[in-house]
Amino acid sequence: MAGRRKLYEYSAENDIRYRGPFSYLTFQIFGWLCIVVSVFALLVQLSVRIVPVQVESRLRLISQLQNVASLSLPFLLIANFAKILNNTDRYQKQLMRNGLAALGICAASALFVSRYIISLAGKFVTDPEAVLPLLEDFFFLMQKQGFFAFNIFIDLFLCTLFMYFLIAFPKRVFTGKKRIIFRSFALLPIAYEVLAIFMKGQVASGLAVMPLWTFPLLPVKPPMAFVVFVVLVLFIKRRELHFRRNGKTHREFLAFLKTNRNSLHFSISLCISLVAAALLDYLILRIFLAVSPSSAEVVTIGGSVRTRAYMVITAMGFGKAFVPLMLVSPFVLLFSYTRIPKNRHLSMYIPLAALALVFILLLEAGYNVLSTLSKQVTPVSVKELLDKLLHFP
Repeated sequence: MAGRRKLYEYSAENDIRYRGPFSYLTFQIFGWLCIVVSVFALLVQLSVRIVPVQVESRLRLISQLQNVASLSLPFLLIANFAKILNNTDRYQKQLMRNGLAALGICAASALFVSRYIISLAGKFVTDPEAVLPLLEDFFFLMQKQGFFAFNIFIDLFLCTLFMYFLIAFPKRVFTGKKRIIFRSFALLPIAYEVLAIFMKGQVASGLAVMPLWTFPLLPVKPPMAFVVFVVLVLFIKRRELHFRRNGKTHREFLAFLKTNRNSLHFSISLCISLVAAALLDYLILRIFLAVSPSSAEVVTIGGSVRTRAYMVITAMGFGKAFVPLMLVSPFVLLFSYTRIPKNRHLSMYIPLAALALVFILLLEAGYNVLSTLSKQVTPVSVKELLDKLLHFP
């Protein structure tokens, strides 16, 4: 009776036929749709502040929308991971794309705040230098945790960078025994993540203050989502080492990565990791709240009364991964990174389509706000309105 085949003995010749119906393009579409939902959730949240009617029903809607919006990063991370595994995108291309997008959002945010908020507000006051401190005070009054993380491309860049340093094989400089130096660079994105988590906790505790310009540099994803990504990279790295220890070449390992068998193993491992990380995230939250003083300061967060301890731990990202990771886990069982979409170029247009939807949402929100405000202003004739505009000093 023949023994069971070893993992390194499998190849394209004895591959399985099963491939999940979802490709990286499907997950990319899911991810960007969730980003659109996140913008819609933010607009609904702002509408509650502007027009405080039907608050309870809107808060429930906001909670449901935020749960869907939280799935954006897991979907996009898995999609990017799959594109690299299948050699659809090389590391350098992914790093360049995500890095430039992250820098673009940082630059756009700085321009928006400095030119369109501080500069315009400065034209209506006698002391323009006081605009920025007042703006920061107003933000911290509205945002109890003390910061606002929104640049998801920072997360995509850090995760791709970690994967690059741990799996890629540089052809120059860091070759041979010097490769260990290259591998050690994988600690840099981990250090960035840990520092960001620490700073979020310090700010939420009231022990530090973050200036507005640092907000686009903050990672968005919860710590346990990054842990899942690290586990996935180590899963691939462990298999590579297993292949090489049994006499296989790196080229043979890359060929094995493209098999349906490894894709199925990857999806199963990913599902297990997501569920385990979600449960661990919930356990960390419960333990932290259990050991925190029961007489802690009470604050209002999103319409709900919570303790300061709860705000601090959730500001650090713990307790926020349970819902998104549990919701994504069933989808990954239907996912196969070896499934290549018929039209790969669609990947380029998905972000553009999502941004177009966001633009339409913003236009509609602006129109609805102006319509609401117009009901609170005494109406004038068209001739009077034109006269005021033409003679405006």
